[in-house]
Amino acid sequence: MLHDVLGVIDRGETDSRDGVATIRYESREIKIQIIPDDQPFERSVELAAEVVARLAELDKTAKRAIVADLRDVYNDSWREYERVEEDGSRKLVSNPELSKNEFEAKFSLNGIDVIGSDIVDFFYDDCGLFSGHHVVVNSLNGTDFSDARAEFFG
Repeated sequence: MLHDVLGVIDRGETDSRDGVATIRYESREIKIQIIPDDQPFERSVELAAEVVARLAELDKTAKRAIVADLRDVYNDSWREYERVEEDGSRKLVSNPELSKNEFEAKFSLNGIDVIGSDIVDFFYDDCGLFSGHHVVVNSLNGTDFSDARAEFFG
């Protein structure tokens, strides 16, 4: 399927309910998973197109949610850890606390899920701040990210 904003939407060889579009954002390719859930596929595509049309703005808003929800968690708990050396000994690693701007700069968008007509998840690379966990910003109100929440998992 070809879309004006999203480009090619791959629905798989069996024409599954879900679709995947790949867009160029900044210097990366971003995959957008389109999952209609209980909505018509076309409605989820409309939401995905709206996300792409406003991507720079939504990315900034999502990064502000990351800073608000996760910066203190990083500075208080995750910046210090023990690393196992090749000889089996343990070494304490203590990274500096990060300011809001420094923390925000560590995150780059690397995937988007659009679910139904209202749910948008942005997935971020965190430069290893959370030891391989995934950072996601979730909006339950479509492109209204004013109540979006950031968390890490995995």
